[in-house]
Amino acid sequence: MTKFVYRLELLLEHKQEVKEEAERELLRREQELEKQQLQLETLRRRVQELVEKRQQMQRDLLSNPYTGTMLSGREVQQRIEYIKAVGVQIEEAQADVSSQRTLVADCQHRVQQGKKDVQDANREVEVLQKHRAKQEERFLREQEKQEELALDEIGNVLYTSRRTSI
Repeated sequence: MTKFVYRLELLLEHKQEVKEEAERELLRREQELEKQQLQLETLRRRVQELVEKRQQMQRDLLSNPYTGTMLSGREVQQRIEYIKAVGVQIEEAQADVSSQRTLVADCQHRVQQGKKDVQDANREVEVLQKHRAKQEERFLREQEKQEELALDEIGNVLYTSRRTSI
């Protein structure tokens, strides 16, 4: 009896390799997204820290928090300049947050595309696997028919040989 050979086996193997590569790429993209989201959260915390620092400096603008005494005009002016510098740092940090959000959105889009690629590859593999199963089933049915014909032929030969010998 002959063994079933699927004529598209190489194509099926190729599609399975493509599917595995798409899954690896999706995993890489998901890891990159997670990394970028962590970076975004770090930047957000930095903005929050700077805002809190500026608010605290504004509250302490006119007094010395250590001694409770009033400050001179020059010291107040220096503190105002420092508060402005912190304000610039806040704006820069907010710009960093904004660009990081864009980067995170881009990573999310790539992850979605990766998921779609994996689904497409899965679908292609499933189609070929179903085709293979149907071909194998058809092959086995043909084998059964051939076996039945062979058994019928053997039965006929045995019947005719017994009949002629009697």
